[in-house]
Amino acid sequence: MSSASSLGIGLSALQAAQRGLELAGQNISNVNTPGYTRQRIEQAAQASTDVPSMFGPTPSMGEGVAVLGTTRIQDQLLEVRAQQARGASAAAASVASAHSMVESAFGEPGDSGLQAGLAEFWTSWGDLATDPNSSAARTSVLEQGGRLAASFRELSGRLSTQWGGTREALNASVATVNRLSADVADLNDAIRAARVAGGSTSELEDRRDTLVGKLGDVAGVVAQPMDDGTVTLSVGGSVLVSGNHVSTLGVSGPSTGPGAGSVAVVWSASGTPATVTGGEVGGMLTTLGDTIPTVVARLDTVAASVAATVNARQAAGYDATGTPGGAFFSGTTAASLRLAGLSASGVAASSAPPPASDGANADSMAASSELAGGPDSLYRDLVVSVGVQVQGATRRAGVQQALASQAESARLGVSSVSIDEEMVGLLGFQHAYEAAARFVSVVDETLDTLMQMAR
Repeated sequence: MSSASSLGIGLSALQAAQRGLELAGQNISNVNTPGYTRQRIEQAAQASTDVPSMFGPTPSMGEGVAVLGTTRIQDQLLEVRAQQARGASAAAASVASAHSMVESAFGEPGDSGLQAGLAEFWTSWGDLATDPNSSAARTSVLEQGGRLAASFRELSGRLSTQWGGTREALNASVATVNRLSADVADLNDAIRAARVAGGSTSELEDRRDTLVGKLGDVAGVVAQPMDDGTVTLSVGGSVLVSGNHVSTLGVSGPSTGPGAGSVAVVWSASGTPATVTGGEVGGMLTTLGDTIPTVVARLDTVAASVAATVNARQAAGYDATGTPGGAFFSGTTAASLRLAGLSASGVAASSAPPPASDGANADSMAASSELAGGPDSLYRDLVVSVGVQVQGATRRAGVQQALASQAESARLGVSSVSIDEEMVGLLGFQHAYEAAARFVSVVDETLDTLMQMAR
């Protein structure tokens, strides 16, 4: 081996050690950078370029070390698992939040809730039964009935407002998915071009992984790496991003509700539904299609029961003029429940026409609060059901959050920067640099001795 070749070996060792020191410094400097994936230097021994021959004076030897590049340390299985867990956790959290908002809309137990309104309404009938000829008691029945109907409408309005807010948030989230997907496609293009040019793509891939993580939170998107350095994103088993091509999403269905129709996320190009069950979008679709509509439907059942029960009992009695009682409420849903336009004299308090004024019908009306399967029973069941659903949704969200935290911890255990590990690597590269420098120094001293011998 010539002295010049020895210097070349020393130079390659110095350069490799210096590159290792720089990379360790890069990892350490980004230990707190969100989304940063630690990198590792890839080295390989350089083979000799000499052609071995039978009459060669010395056997051929290697020519040092070559730095092949850097590698991002990731476990793809853990990456996919973390993405799926984050999407499921975001969906469960969105559903739990919706249930909590529904529960808060009822305001139970409380003095301003529907339960209190029903109790005051039935109590006003009991007061009328004790004095069926009292115009003040009749007026009180009408006023309490009007307040009860207004409470039904107000609660229905709060639920509808919550539905509308979720619908607007769904539009915004789908727009975010389209924007982030376009950014991922642009980075795919940049990474593929950088690879072809032989440049480093680690930082670009870190930026892309950050966007993919956000897409997982929003829509449960999962990424699959490709051989050319790009990633293919899929949602519900369908391709969202492939290379630099993006399939955009849209939202179909009514903008007001619930009950006006179903809301769905669709592929903009074809209009066919997209299967989105994960992320915030999946949770919002569950809220819009099931959580709020189910509660509203049950609330409408309670309102219809109130109207039917009161109107039937009205028809069974007689008002102050001796006429059979007319309808007390109009409407069969919580949003449409109103007084039917009775006057105070039209309240049917008596079970028989004048001159009887026994107040028996008003007493029977007051007893409606105890009916099995009556309005109060239906409403209590609804409130209990809402509370149980909140507890269940909160528990599921907690479990999914724990699973997502475990998956994220496992992922970070592989890809995040470990200060201890980097310090060990830093010392190793430092010693390698010192040894390479000593090797170059020895070769230089040898050359100097040979030059002196030649004089």
